[in-house]
Amino acid sequence: MDRLNTRNILRRKKQKLQGNNYNCVLCNSNIEESAFHLFFSCLFSQTCWQHLGISWNLTTEFFQMMQQAKIQHQNPFFMETFIIATWQIWKQRNNYIFDRGRLSFGSWKSSFYEEATLHAHRLSDDKRAVFLSYIASLD
Repeated sequence: MDRLNTRNILRRKKQKLQGNNYNCVLCNSNIEESAFHLFFSCLFSQTCWQHLGISWNLTTEFFQMMQQAKIQHQNPFFMETFIIATWQIWKQRNNYIFDRGRLSFGSWKSSFYEEATLHAHRLSDDKRAVFLSYIASLD
């Protein structure tokens, strides 16, 4: 999880940020932005996961947490959903920081569905219909 240049990583690499602020930009919790916080415990990302019906047990080790969520979610497209959702959270964060965009759950949701629809083109015809039906059921 230490591969993304979150604010935590930048601080550890001695990179100076404006205002010396390394807190998460997606929530007002005054918590330093780490990859784990950004994607799992941040209030914004929790809203995204709730919309998708995915819950995380934040008290367990990362891989166990992922396995539990996958079992509870009971959908063959869990990993696709997870990857698309985290990618859209990352894009929301970057849009807010670099493009001075506004943070919006509606924007995340719209981008999630758009990306999922594009992803469906990579699937075989029989899986594509099931995946698109699953995505439609989330809304």
